[in-house]
Amino acid sequence: MAKLLIRLALLAVTLVTAAAQANPPRIAIIIDDLGYSRGNGQAIVDLPAAVTCAVIPFSPHGPRLARQASRKGKEVIVHMPMAAQHHARLDRGGLTLEMTQQEIQDQVRLALDQLPEARGLNNHMGSALTEQTRPMGWLMGELKARQLFFVDSRTTGRSVALLQARQAGIANAGRDIFLDNERTLPAINEQFNKLIKLARQRGQAIAIGHPYPETVHYLQQVLPLLNQAGIHVVPVSELLTAPVMSTAAAISKDHGES
Repeated sequence: MAKLLIRLALLAVTLVTAAAQANPPRIAIIIDDLGYSRGNGQAIVDLPAAVTCAVIPFSPHGPRLARQASRKGKEVIVHMPMAAQHHARLDRGGLTLEMTQQEIQDQVRLALDQLPEARGLNNHMGSALTEQTRPMGWLMGELKARQLFFVDSRTTGRSVALLQARQAGIANAGRDIFLDNERTLPAINEQFNKLIKLARQRGQAIAIGHPYPETVHYLQQVLPLLNQAGIHVVPVSELLTAPVMSTAAAISKDHGES
């Protein structure tokens, strides 16, 4: 059954991307939550494309996976834990609503010290914190001082993070598609084809996925086909614009705590 679904998935991707274009559409695929499972993380590092590796600081395997990803030419970003609605438990080193400016900046510095390979940062969870102007402004000020970019995972439709990033004058982007809120091959394939369709319409699109076995298996099969289908997978930094990001009005209906 799984092999049949993968064949159908590959056929769908090939059909969606078959037409040639003078300027091939570009997609970035960020894989969040790296650092807790060494095996799942290594499978992402070994994927045959320029996926972006979002690593949770202070996770047991995070620093090692970040080094390995960087050696393989993959872009690394900090997947920074941030306060979520409904009081979801934060990972170590997370940013909370109660923190002062100094505390937020100190936590970001500690996270970056853990992952010196990082070129940017996106939020892990954060449906509460990214709605708050002051802490987001403090965060963007620190990222600007470090010459790093920000990607909003868009875990809430009321996020002010991109606005604060633009006002700070740092490169930024927002997630367009979640690949694997539903962890089945047909659902992942449907989301992937939405990503391709959006990229063909706009020229580029950004997806976020996770190191689930289903996602890894799907990407292992599909990624090798994309070049011949006219789709380029690029590091997310290649889809950024500062201070205004062209994906600001992207799809944001499928919110989730990533």
